[in-house]
Amino acid sequence: MKKLLLVFVTVLLTVSVHAQKTADIGIWGGTLTSVHGDMDDDTPFQSFNLNFGAYFRYNFNARVGMRAMFLTGTFASEGTVETAPWEFDKSVQDLSLQAEINYLRYILGKKKIRFSPYVTFGIGVAYFPYTFTSGRLATDPLGPAGILGFNPDHPELEYDPATGNPIIVDYEESVTTLTIPFGMGFKYTIGDRLGVGVEYQMRKYMSDQLDDLDDPLAHVNGFGETITYNDGSHNNDWAGYLGVHLTYMIFIGKKACPAYDAKNW
Repeated sequence: MKKLLLVFVTVLLTVSVHAQKTADIGIWGGTLTSVHGDMDDDTPFQSFNLNFGAYFRYNFNARVGMRAMFLTGTFASEGTVETAPWEFDKSVQDLSLQAEINYLRYILGKKKIRFSPYVTFGIGVAYFPYTFTSGRLATDPLGPAGILGFNPDHPELEYDPATGNPIIVDYEESVTTLTIPFGMGFKYTIGDRLGVGVEYQMRKYMSDQLDDLDDPLAHVNGFGETITYNDGSHNNDWAGYLGVHLTYMIFIGKKACPAYDAKNW
């Protein structure tokens, strides 16, 4: 998390140097709506998962901006995997760089163009813990139903030499993975330099470990063949955020840039 914060601050400082009086800063708060992974039941809004963060936005003109954004908070959900109960609860940190495109012309503080819907998309990186427990879902560790009991993706497991069954082992690691963020929202000016908005964002994670289920149906069948399902496309996880944000217009100089206002009015 410290490394992510350091990168975030560095991005802010770098962009600030070149912002030339056309930048906004903001705070963001909301909840995780859902996690779409390997669980069969991933009903949205099962519980309130507080997530909050901050962002810095550089405005190229009245329609296009670039946002550096940091989010942190709780990811928790429960459901089933092949009828077996499953749940997870962890903290996730997310850093992203996103283009922001306004549907209408929008300049924060201008009363004649005080609102606009918008869309965002970009690239990011996420950091979170992954916890693996051997046998947590297994009813028959050596058969296809032994979801985590005999997983070839985890050779670090220990096995009972008498029965050949895996010994329950807790295994934890830190995961850093690329993400693809995208979303939409609505923003509204409420003052000369102040604006509010509501936003929904999705994240595509280039990892299958967000829900602590890394290819959970992998197993060795009765013929000694290794069966896996994680092909890098259908098993990677998704998550959705819903939140509100408060934005404040900043200027590097003492006054707003007249040329910028004239150009984008």
